[in-house]
Amino acid sequence: MARYRVGCNTVLFGMTDVGTALQHIAWTGYDGAELAALPQMADHLQTGQGRDYALSLRRQAADLGLDLFAIEAATAEPARLEGVLQAAAELEIPVVAIGSGGKTGDDASFREAIDLNGRLAELAGRYGVRLAMKPHVGAAVYNTETALRAWGEINSPHLGLNFDPSHLHRAGEDVADAARRLGQAGALFHSHFRDCPNRTERGPGTPEGQIPGRGEVDIPGVLRALSDAGYGGVLDLEVIGARAYCPSRAMGIAAETRGYLRRCLQELA
Repeated sequence: MARYRVGCNTVLFGMTDVGTALQHIAWTGYDGAELAALPQMADHLQTGQGRDYALSLRRQAADLGLDLFAIEAATAEPARLEGVLQAAAELEIPVVAIGSGGKTGDDASFREAIDLNGRLAELAGRYGVRLAMKPHVGAAVYNTETALRAWGEINSPHLGLNFDPSHLHRAGEDVADAARRLGQAGALFHSHFRDCPNRTERGPGTPEGQIPGRGEVDIPGVLRALSDAGYGGVLDLEVIGARAYCPSRAMGIAAETRGYLRRCLQELA
């Protein structure tokens, strides 16, 4: 059984600055953090600031006992993504999570997404950073089949997949089987980890509904499948929709998740 390191995406603390977000993540016992570079939700990464900014942010995280695991950019726009990739290189953050873009069920859109993400992978390689593309409901890459197809066609060491149980559940997948297939293919670079209350909602549910253990996803089964398939990366909690919450309410979500995942991982060991 893999010993996973567990992180928290700062998007959960979109109501605060990055320093306050990191402090709350540290208080709740996480091993590290994923920085949200999401202007509409949580913009916790300043691009174009140079090495002094990077050193200061890394020191801030280290002083709290946190590693910086990843950045979530969720963009396929090359100019903006390049700024994020440069910041990732300066911060020594190895993975940037993105979406594929495009539309589900549109072959022309899928082909465009393949072409674009292939070029983005080349761009990431110049900075020594890897991209983790998430199968996302509504996007060109949205389930196991399209994810493996896109990953195989792009065929770049700088691009892998980002495993998110909530999106695969909403796509009608057996999530544990998806974890096993994606892991055995060697495609997974990263994981956003959250639950989902059902398959029918337009989004992943309320922030509380995304807490692992509260929804429909078989979280222990997914963790076992990931481990059996050889995935050894981090698990980053990604809860969206909490920007209107106070920090203490968001911290409760982070704390419940950390305790639940710790127990699940202990039982699977």
